[in-house]
Amino acid sequence: MRKQTKLVAVLSAAALLAMGASMTSFAAGWEKDDAGVWHYYDSDDEMVTGEWKKDGGKWFYLDDDGNMLTDSWVDDDYYVAEDGHMLTNEWKKTVSDDDQDDPDEDGESWYYFGSKGKKTTSDDKKINGKTYFFDEDGKMQYGWYADSNNNVYYLGEEDDGARTNSSWLWLAAPDSEDDDEKDAADAVSHDSQDDDDPCDEEGWYWFGSDGKMYKDAKQKKINGKYYYFNNHGQMLYEWINGVKANVASNAKLDSDSIEATASEVRYMNVVEEGWRADGWYQIDGADALKAGDDTDWYYFKDGKAKKADDGEKNNTDLTDDGAKVYTKKIKINGKNFCFNEIGQMQTGLQMIDKKFYYFDNDGYMKTGKIANVEEEDDNYTYYFETKNGKNGQGYTGEKSGYLYWNGKRLEADDDYRIYVVGEKYYLVNNKGKLQKSTSKEYDVENFGDDVKFTFRNTYEIASSTKDGSEGTYKNAATLPKIELFDNAIYQDALGVTHYENTDAYEAAQNAVANK
Repeated sequence: MRKQTKLVAVLSAAALLAMGASMTSFAAGWEKDDAGVWHYYDSDDEMVTGEWKKDGGKWFYLDDDGNMLTDSWVDDDYYVAEDGHMLTNEWKKTVSDDDQDDPDEDGESWYYFGSKGKKTTSDDKKINGKTYFFDEDGKMQYGWYADSNNNVYYLGEEDDGARTNSSWLWLAAPDSEDDDEKDAADAVSHDSQDDDDPCDEEGWYWFGSDGKMYKDAKQKKINGKYYYFNNHGQMLYEWINGVKANVASNAKLDSDSIEATASEVRYMNVVEEGWRADGWYQIDGADALKAGDDTDWYYFKDGKAKKADDGEKNNTDLTDDGAKVYTKKIKINGKNFCFNEIGQMQTGLQMIDKKFYYFDNDGYMKTGKIANVEEEDDNYTYYFETKNGKNGQGYTGEKSGYLYWNGKRLEADDDYRIYVVGEKYYLVNNKGKLQKSTSKEYDVENFGDDVKFTFRNTYEIASSTKDGSEGTYKNAATLPKIELFDNAIYQDALGVTHYENTDAYEAAQNAVANK
């Protein structure tokens, strides 16, 4: 007699009566053989083969030999666990049914079996709040993935697979030579074997709420901040071409071969951040603007640097190492700063709209008396207007007994010197103090000793007497000049301002002496 060891299913009394008292009956149920394999016998004591049997709310499969299968595929669509129950709403990492007998196949894949036990295939499915993709064989997809519409997703690592949503990821670009990533690489036109392909090997990628990677070559607002992306989907950072973002596909303008104008470049923060810059930054400039070796202060609004126009409007008519100089005074948070045509904040003495201003080492425009203002040849004392209408402009004329031209205090080198400013002639000492004594004899540079003067309107020279005779003081006059960059800005005896060089200034000065 068979020994029944477990899970004996006894027919009901009603069933036995219906079958007749004289009929021989058997109890249908499970039995484990001596080898430890479970079998199922029906009510006729026949071993069940090739069928599913349900027990305790779970299904079990009996193979063609009547053995209960464990840890195995059934019909390539179902899977039974180590205890034999059919997987439902469960994950399993295993080799596919077709590959189990393939000696060359050693890779396992994740499969998901639904509420009826069948594996999920050729679909995306939300499981426990996360979305997963499966191929036609039911293998869970992972890593880079592109659908039939060339939408690109990232599905986590091999043992993850969940679609990335509303997140940033730093990833290696999809590999066009990898069969698992080729579709994604093609979707973003990336050829990893092409040396001229402009995509970075790694970069930041943004995946939206629907999991799609953002890959349009333009800006996008994410969590309240703006970012730029190239055609490959990589976030652009540092200096970029904001007008043609797809051109700057190396993620930053760090190559002399990439062209962009000052109006086109944007600054997008360092690679760890990447959002559109706003406010003050002390950074290296863009190589595309020939400023990559210079660290300067910039002020950005929506990624654009505040700057002077590089047209005639902000042209100073000056040159610096042969290049044109452009400057513009810009008010930021109530304070005035000076910027050049590529957005670098300027300090020191600057000419803006034919007026001279001074900006300290922090970039702030200064007013009033400033000592040690640096020119190309030496340091001088300046005075800048404090009135609102001309605030910050270099003062011209007499101020508190001193003579100024465009802010520069005019001084003698030794004892006394004559200057001509606005067709008027003045006598100053080596501190810039204006003279007005008619009785004193002066030792005057470029003129001689023991010279006496008469004055009109307090300080303007009216006449001079030298050695008892009327002197030609006008020939001894010095033309005021300011040396800035390559230039000498000076005013001739007729009051005309020139923007030339020191050679031109010397020629003009000699003309005065020989007049």
